[in-house]
Amino acid sequence: MAKSVVTDVVVSRRVLWIGAEAYPLNNIARATTVKVDPPRRQAIARFVKSFVTVVVLAFIALVVLPNGYQDAAAVVALVAIALLVVQLGGVILDKTYYALVIETAGTPNTALVTNDLALVHDLVRVIMEAIDNPQASFHQQVTNYIGQVGDNFKVFGSDNVGKVGN
Repeated sequence: MAKSVVTDVVVSRRVLWIGAEAYPLNNIARATTVKVDPPRRQAIARFVKSFVTVVVLAFIALVVLPNGYQDAAAVVALVAIALLVVQLGGVILDKTYYALVIETAGTPNTALVTNDLALVHDLVRVIMEAIDNPQASFHQQVTNYIGQVGDNFKVFGSDNVGKVGN
């Protein structure tokens, strides 16, 4: 789960500020919204594999262990299955995030990530309007989810690794 911080998004004197990052408006080629879904399929696949492993190990423990230890093995197996279910539930119930991506003459940059689609769409609109209006000014605070949300991309320079999934 990503950690959230409140980030200031400001357009002032032909510069877009997102936190401590500055983007001169005349250098912005494009602003867009990217949907970042949690890895639900991978979580379900890991759950099924782990569940089968726990059940097989519990069955082996019940067959191999003497009678006094079989109850303890069953309890450990039930606790492990409960933890797996809680972990799966956390990923399945995880929110979908939306990234504000700013593209300049250089590389695209994920400027912020939030779970409010309408807010990101509005920010894209305000940024693009500010490019055409030299007197534009804007200030808004946004809950920005930092940390690893979605995939990392590095598609520039001599160390191009392409998409690196999480």
